[in-house]
Amino acid sequence: MTKYVGLVVAAGILSGCASMNVFKDSSSDTTAAPNLAPVNPPMQNAGGLTSGQIKSLLSGKSWRWKGPKNSGVTLYASDGTSLVEVTGKGTTQGRWEAKDGQLCESFSPAPFLPQGVPMTCQPITGSGGAYLVGQANFTLAS
Repeated sequence: MTKYVGLVVAAGILSGCASMNVFKDSSSDTTAAPNLAPVNPPMQNAGGLTSGQIKSLLSGKSWRWKGPKNSGVTLYASDGTSLVEVTGKGTTQGRWEAKDGQLCESFSPAPFLPQGVPMTCQPITGSGGAYLVGQANFTLAS
């Protein structure tokens, strides 16, 4: 059970990376793309979710995500940690929080992400089990 929870949490962390285009295409090398500029989140997420809604939505659940270059599963633990599994690449751990109506995530170094990723925030919108975080589509994993 512990191994499963760890894999699910790792999957969750990397979902945010997919939405931030952090990982390069699998045909290139596997280093992290350092071209992410920190997002200064607005005070409100127009048409999006509140920070409280984001916390309630993600806490204790696993989410499948698919971004432009990667896909996987992330488990968002209620203590602000996450476990992300990136399909075909592996797992890593991270941290997450809801801030100013956005999902903020950081990721620990992993073989496919040697430098990790600092805390970066992305807008989250959607309803009814389908959400968009940055450019990644999120659906509740069964």
